[in-house]
Amino acid sequence: MVTLSVTRSRIAGVLTAAADAFATEAWDPNLNPLMTALDDAANCVPGKSTPDAESTTIAAWDALEAHLGQWPGDWERTAGRTQAEVETALRDAAKRAVSVDA
Repeated sequence: MVTLSVTRSRIAGVLTAAADAFATEAWDPNLNPLMTALDDAANCVPGKSTPDAESTTIAAWDALEAHLGQWPGDWERTAGRTQAEVETALRDAAKRAVSVDA
């Protein structure tokens, strides 16, 4: 069994890259959801990527969940959720991921 370690800075980088991607490709909870943006930012193709890319995506998702206090899939589908809120949540989760208290 291989144990992988994903650094906080890598997690923050993926969260930030996902937020940046929504500046060019609009966020949509059904057509372009958070998980897709995180996969793309980590260069992860589910089922075909390296274990490191998959671990990074999962760690970024978990960091976002810790920041939001709820499962991101439910959070992003809340009625009235805006793209600005999604981008801000990703950036704030990235800051939290590299903070000493994370």
